[in-house]
Amino acid sequence: SEDTQENDLRELFGAFGRIARVYVGRDRETGAGKGFAFVSFEEKAVAQRAMEKMHGRGYDNLILSVQWSR
Repeated sequence: SEDTQENDLRELFGAFGRIARVYVGRDRETGAGKGFAFVSFEEKAVAQRAMEKMHGRGYDNLILSVQWSR
């Protein structure tokens, strides 16, 4: 959502394992979230588990779409 902060995602996804990086896409002028983010884990297996558990889950009145970045 527009209000999501990096710390929100660290808390949400950190339960699966060590996070290397979190990036929240923001509008350059307003600073509002654009509705997407990237969460990078230190281990691929942890990322896979997080993706399987979090995809389709409700969060902040939204349904999460979690997938590998391209």
